[in-house]
Amino acid sequence: MEASFINPFLSACEDAFKTMFNIEPQHKPPYLLNPIAQHSWEISGLVAVSGDETGIVAFRLHKILAAKMLELSNIATDSPEEQEEMEKGLVSEFTNIITGNAVTAITDRNITVSAPAIRFGEDHVIPWPRNNKIIAVPFYTKVGVFEVDLCFRGM
Repeated sequence: MEASFINPFLSACEDAFKTMFNIEPQHKPPYLLNPIAQHSWEISGLVAVSGDETGIVAFRLHKILAAKMLELSNIATDSPEEQEEMEKGLVSEFTNIITGNAVTAITDRNITVSAPAIRFGEDHVIPWPRNNKIIAVPFYTKVGVFEVDLCFRGM
């Protein structure tokens, strides 16, 4: 998969973090993700992409970063259960924003996106398409780390 397709997802993620949370994320070099390897991410926001390109975009992070994002959004909660639901909602919406902004920037392809889905809990499973490579791009910020994973047909 060419950089002209991957870079809009990275830029959209960086721009959204800056705009929404006043945080400057820095990405590290991408790597190939092993889809069956265990991981430490506690929350993953997923969006299916279809059209000229088909695949999955995942925004993966730890609960502590989701809680910090919620705090920086000035959203207060009354209970641990409400906190967890709000974190899931925020990750879902953030995943939708970065994917929507990236797809809008890719003008040479007809692409549509699904509603976001959330996977939650330690070592949760993502239904990656079979026989496709998964490009993982790790990011770090002053308040935590996260990863954007891209899995598209033909990668």
